[in-house]
Amino acid sequence: MSAVFGVEPGKRYFRGNLHTHTTRSDGGKTPEEAAAWYREHGYDFVAITDHGQRLDRQFDGSILVIPGMELGGVDPYFGMYHAVGLNVFGAPPQQPVNDLGAAIRFLSADGGLVQVCHPYWCGMRSARMHEIEGVYALEVFNTTCETAIAKGLSSVHWDDVLSTGRRLWGVAVDDTHWHSPDYGGGWVMVQADALDVASLLGALRAGRFYASQGPEILEFGVDGDRAYARTSPARRISFMSNYYNGHCVRATDALGTISEAEWDMRPAAWQSISSSYVRLEVDDIQGRRAWSQPIFLS
Repeated sequence: MSAVFGVEPGKRYFRGNLHTHTTRSDGGKTPEEAAAWYREHGYDFVAITDHGQRLDRQFDGSILVIPGMELGGVDPYFGMYHAVGLNVFGAPPQQPVNDLGAAIRFLSADGGLVQVCHPYWCGMRSARMHEIEGVYALEVFNTTCETAIAKGLSSVHWDDVLSTGRRLWGVAVDDTHWHSPDYGGGWVMVQADALDVASLLGALRAGRFYASQGPEILEFGVDGDRAYARTSPARRISFMSNYYNGHCVRATDALGTISEAEWDMRPAAWQSISSSYVRLEVDDIQGRRAWSQPIFLS
């Protein structure tokens, strides 16, 4: 088969943060101050996602602001959860919402998107996460959970879900509350037709984006049994897949970098399970990482 990760070489990216708190809940900046910070640091859009609070104010247009909301509770089946909705306009429900399905239905009622927040931090069981309906993504990296208790990386949860055959995207966010240096640590690079809410949500829904802390993914695809990638300078480029499948290419000396890698995906004789998907992780010399969306092979 031949497939290309859902971004087009040479087409413009829009950089944005999808999980942000302000003084309307437990954040340390007003919505206006938060929007200004992202504008000044090279972002094209930001989602304001306060806990149980609807964003009901206008901005000056210098940066696109997506109205969102975060809900949380303890579901009797899935356990403690948090979920962020993008493009939410309804009056917030009473907190907590101890029914994850009900929270997702509310957050998506206006045609928006819902992402599962920091599953590692929440202690969610990855064996059950493929059963969550109505979400487009999980947070594969959450900066504030990483800086607070080193539980910001949820790539194992993501791979466990993907290994069941469920198609789910991964986003990186900062989830900033502005009380510690948890801002600017993770974002998405979205290839949308225009910088407006409808175009961005459509691109996110379709997986036309990658997540990053800094590295760039310039090209990623599959041609027959060969997966290939081209990136910004990296210490390591990793092809991630289900179970024991995958491949890492590393720079050969301590200060060296690479920017291209390939993986022959034909299974070895001992491998009884072949790859069902492949996604890319890129680590740079500063320890920052980028994540592609998966290419599904079957």
